[in-house]
Amino acid sequence: MKVEIPRKAWQLTLALVAIVGLNCMPYVRKPRKDNLVRVALVCGVDRVDVSGIRNDRYRDDYRITLKENFPQHFGPRDGVVVVNGRKYRGGLEIRRIDNNLWVINVVDLEEYLKGVVPCEIGMVSEKQIEAAKAQAVAARTYALAHLGQYSQLGFDLYATVQDQVYRGVSAEKRLTNEAVESTSGEVLFYKNQPIEAKYHSTCGGRTADFNDAWSGNPPPYLRSVRCRYCEKSPYYEWNKVMTKKEFFTHLKNRLRRIKVNIGKDELIRSFKLKRNRRSKRVREIVVVTNKSEYKIPTYRIRTLLGRPGDPSGLLKSNYFDIKTRKDKVIIEGRGFGHGVGMCQYGAIEMANRRKSYRQILSHYYRNTRLKRIR
Repeated sequence: MKVEIPRKAWQLTLALVAIVGLNCMPYVRKPRKDNLVRVALVCGVDRVDVSGIRNDRYRDDYRITLKENFPQHFGPRDGVVVVNGRKYRGGLEIRRIDNNLWVINVVDLEEYLKGVVPCEIGMVSEKQIEAAKAQAVAARTYALAHLGQYSQLGFDLYATVQDQVYRGVSAEKRLTNEAVESTSGEVLFYKNQPIEAKYHSTCGGRTADFNDAWSGNPPPYLRSVRCRYCEKSPYYEWNKVMTKKEFFTHLKNRLRRIKVNIGKDELIRSFKLKRNRRSKRVREIVVVTNKSEYKIPTYRIRTLLGRPGDPSGLLKSNYFDIKTRKDKVIIEGRGFGHGVGMCQYGAIEMANRRKSYRQILSHYYRNTRLKRIR
């Protein structure tokens, strides 16, 4: 389900995200005793169709608009509720926030994970189930570490890449359900707190340090490690070719997009890449004009160099180099995603090589402990 958040709702959300972003330390909360998570399924709309039990009566494809009284609650029938045709476990709470409707799924953590793991790790075979188990532990840990992060909006997690992709019962698969159930309650800890269990598609041969993607104090378990396992990923190596004119025109347009305003009379002369020698990621780009220099921090780089055809308009990763050949500019890169934490293609290949989920997790999250909390 595509989640669309209108401008006013974004302003409210961004204010909360900024609180976390300024510090960028792992956002950890103590697990709640009820083992429930609250997931925002639909955000900032004026109508929604739901099916579920309300006031002891089953409502089928019941359309809710802003004219209703809020909040509203719907319970499951035969274990599920339905939102815009998609089935979810648990119940629903529908709120009016900033004069828009938000639909929140209140669901048991383990049931939530069954709708997350297949969306995040993709299709796996029997041979690769250890990778699915590693993903289940990482997703469970991430959820617990982020309980209450949007408490002012009344939920914990978005059902999108903003947190973890969650598509409910419709996404569930037998093998990934088995992976969730066989690791039930297992969480990664560092100093008695659930870790910030970052993960991504493909690292390109070496994962990134925390500060390659975000500012702030880096947790010690999110350090760059060598990965010999993701070479089969379609994103292991990639390149983009454009003319110099296209490149510099695009660069200037993107600078405006990230609020770096170059004067109309300024010409871009060159740029410098500053990278982390350990992880090889570009941490800063310095754009040099005929009048000044502009420093682009790590968390803006993928937006700066991304193009409309790229996923979410972002460059695939900040593991890249830029070369020029005659009138061409070539960006040669590796990996897909922020590169921090577990490499999912790497995890799948480790499973192919008969590594256990515990070995996979200990490889990507160094010096953490795996504990069962319930």
